[in-house]
Amino acid sequence: MSEHLTDNQIDGYCRRKLAAGELLSVSDHMSGCQLCRQKIAVGLAADSAFFDVRSELFGETASGPVHPPFEQIAQCADNGLYGEELQRIQDHLSRCEQCTQAAADLRAFGLAKERSARSGIWWLRLYPRLAFASVMILLLVAGSLYVWRIPENTGRVAAPTAGTVPVPVIVEINDGTRRVRLDGDGRLFGLDDLPSQYQRVVSEALTRQQLDKPQLLAELTRPASALMGTSDRRNTFAVIEPLGKVIVTDRPVFRWSPLNGAQSYVVEVYNEKFQMAAASTRLSANSWTAPEPLQRGTIYFWQVKATKDGQEFIEPRPPAPQARFRILDRTKSDELVRIGRDYGSSHLAMALLYAQAGLLDEAEREFRTLQSENPNSTVVQRLLAEVQAMR
Repeated sequence: MSEHLTDNQIDGYCRRKLAAGELLSVSDHMSGCQLCRQKIAVGLAADSAFFDVRSELFGETASGPVHPPFEQIAQCADNGLYGEELQRIQDHLSRCEQCTQAAADLRAFGLAKERSARSGIWWLRLYPRLAFASVMILLLVAGSLYVWRIPENTGRVAAPTAGTVPVPVIVEINDGTRRVRLDGDGRLFGLDDLPSQYQRVVSEALTRQQLDKPQLLAELTRPASALMGTSDRRNTFAVIEPLGKVIVTDRPVFRWSPLNGAQSYVVEVYNEKFQMAAASTRLSANSWTAPEPLQRGTIYFWQVKATKDGQEFIEPRPPAPQARFRILDRTKSDELVRIGRDYGSSHLAMALLYAQAGLLDEAEREFRTLQSENPNSTVVQRLLAEVQAMR
């Protein structure tokens, strides 16, 4: 090895990326070189920066007990405590999940003295503050080894990487097996596998906590007609669905309420040019499925004609607006199928993407699942209310 460690070796050591053989060589060099030890210490943010972080993470809080010093947890993990001191730490670990996990993580990193002696890294015993700083920084960077559960909108911060200024977490949501977080800098965590364009949709929604009504939906409602309808309430019924919505299927199921005493019904479907696109035969049931696919990306309106005692009654009738719906275009439909296949485990992402496409039934279903996982989340409640208000 050269007279002193190279910058790449120091960086690799601090980031725990050195191969086993090179790690031993670097450790041997550090045992006799004070200058390189100092560079490593700076890289690991040892001494004041490290212990400031440790004090914040393991100190006394308003809602919890005082945690033992980090050195004592490490000594316990290393079988280096005895008698009353050992019993006191073990009593604390029996009721503190965080410290128990920390001890387990330290064991996983191989801090036992016997292993240190075999590997030749004897400086772990000579420079314990540097050793503990190294392990702690690695734990913080490797987030999967120490999970920080932070309630939504509490003003607390996520576990910081040493040497950085902690950024407050403003939203935190359980999302299936994920934990989705948005910090004060607008950075999104927990959806790293999601394509960037969809991450932006999630980040914007969590930041604004409101949703824009899609233009696809705005075109499906019309003001009531100026013409007056009949006042005979004995011969009324109503169309139910699809009504004022975007749907995925190109063979919709039409449903309506029954008219008391009706002998038959006929469903008629028209495009925006008032050209008939589909019609049923005479039906006795209160539902009908289009026998052939309708054109995607098109707006339709439909009506039901009921026959009773030789008379014909039509719904909807003026002044009620037309019963309009849109079939989602092929491109968007295929995109949502792909997203659902690859990222359907994220109810948050699916809910927002469905809402963006105007698929309110699907969006509400995903938000209700998300609400069951986050019963106290005001953010989820607010986004669900936004979808419901679009109807």
